[in-house]
Amino acid sequence: MKIRKFILFTILIFPILNNGCDSGTQTTQVQDIVELKWQNDGSALFGFIQSYSLTATSAIPGIGYSIAKFNTDGSLAQTYSTDPKSRPDFSNSLFISSDGSTAVTQLENDLYRYNMKTGALEKLQTLFHLIVVSPDMHYAVGSPSPANQPQKTVNVYDLTVSPIRLATHFDVPGLANATGVWLTNNRFGLSVNDSVGEHISIFDINSVGSPIAIPINVISGVQLRFHNFVFDSVTNDLFVRDIAGKSTDYFIDKFNLTTNSRVNILNFKVNNFDVTKDEKVIIYSADDTNHTVLFKSRNLITLNENSIASDIRLIISLSPTEDKLAYIRERDLNFTEVKVIPFSRP
Repeated sequence: MKIRKFILFTILIFPILNNGCDSGTQTTQVQDIVELKWQNDGSALFGFIQSYSLTATSAIPGIGYSIAKFNTDGSLAQTYSTDPKSRPDFSNSLFISSDGSTAVTQLENDLYRYNMKTGALEKLQTLFHLIVVSPDMHYAVGSPSPANQPQKTVNVYDLTVSPIRLATHFDVPGLANATGVWLTNNRFGLSVNDSVGEHISIFDINSVGSPIAIPINVISGVQLRFHNFVFDSVTNDLFVRDIAGKSTDYFIDKFNLTTNSRVNILNFKVNNFDVTKDEKVIIYSADDTNHTVLFKSRNLITLNENSIASDIRLIISLSPTEDKLAYIRERDLNFTEVKVIPFSRP
């Protein structure tokens, strides 16, 4: 993850140093957004942003992102400045309370809680790679182990007490440096490396090991990657990318955690996706044979499709009311921004 981010940032600044500034007086605005999530009521979006002005003679700052709030039209509402920054790690982990007042996130290598009304920043745990937080902000799952350590320790903390309490911990061989998914009944899924790529191991807050815990369930040949899975708590369906082999890399499968049934949804490589609440429409981006980005919505019942746009860089996020679609677009090589457009079903 760190290598990918460094390469991306180098690409962003390269045109500035070679094309944009020849006198030291010309200023170029650089902006990069790497996370985007709707507030539960659809009244705002939250993400991570780094923005600064650069001239031919100014120093390039290190990579470091701040929490930001965006309006429902995609415009920037507020940047929350904190001294510790979000930097490339397992994922750009940002979890927002249902009312949008509190964020739990990883800044530097530590776990923090940030009050967006008062600006109070509380360090909860040091040396913690954040993986997933429960939607009610009760539990945080992460690892204190180095990213290059094959067998990692998983710690689950109860955030409702002060100081926070270690609810359980266990070791997971092959734990991937990836985000996780919170499921029903205080269960959560983690990506684990194996001989064919990855699988998802499911644990809960009562899982223990000696020191290795036995998963409650395993979904083979699939992965959890940043903004590339969808869980429906009503149907217990988990939409994930299938990576079982070269013929099925990054296809979309639907796995029901109650019946263990599994069906293929899209049989081609997908970069980003989201799914409507009734599971009848999928919104996705993919590359065609000419490496042109396709950004479409597909009705999974009729198979009708709508083309949406051609400027997506990453993340597809459907609003809670499902009337708006937010994504991060690349305005130019130096500037990414949030774009929000109306959404209608195909």
